Amino acid sequence: MAPPSIYGDPKISHDESSGSVFLETLVTGADPAKTKWFYKENEIAESGTYTFSNSDEGGNRKKFICEIKNFDKALAGEYKAKFFSADGENHASFTVQSGNAPEFYEKPKIVQRDGGNIICIKVRAKSHLEMKAEWFKDDKPVKATDRVKTLAKPDDKDKEGTQFLLEITSPQKEDEAKYKCIVKNEEGSNQQSLNLVFD
Repeated sequence: MAPPSIYGDPKISHDESSGSVFLETLVTGADPAKTKWFYKENEIAESGTYTFSNSDEGGNRKKFICEIKNFDKALAGEYKAKFFSADGENHASFTVQSGNAPEFYEKPKIVQRDGGNIICIKVRAKSHLEMKAEWFKDDKPVKATDRVKTLAKPDDKDKEGTQFLLEITSPQKEDEAKYKCIVKNEEGSNQQSLNLVFD
């Protein structure tokens, strides 16, 4: 017998739809019950943030997976998986980059148009990757209606930037709320929020 051996390079993948990052490694001869995962020297346990699993890949090889949920910059850094057999141990290391989340280059603004009949919340962001924005009103997703719509358009002031707009036509008292815009790309997300209050 021998210590566990690691097969190929450890792999890091990012699932854009769920926001999870997966750390995967193929190992032979490891006891799954004894496998441990570490973040910067500290052992991590399964939680709302981390889920561990393994699958049989045949030929005595097992794939060990650590899923990091809702990955953001605070979770970037060095991860390690330690594998044990009756004859020793081995480990795989992962460096998870936070990547370059979209960045905002101006505070969010509220603009009135059409004599106050249209209120527009403007957020300006830039990213080297494609971005998309999600809007929230008091922490619930904004639903587009005939009065409320969300738009994205190139920023006329900054050729690298994008304006994300939330337009409210014929504003009403019920539109007063805390609005939040989360802008995402494949490498992360960032957010801005402001309170809309009518005088």
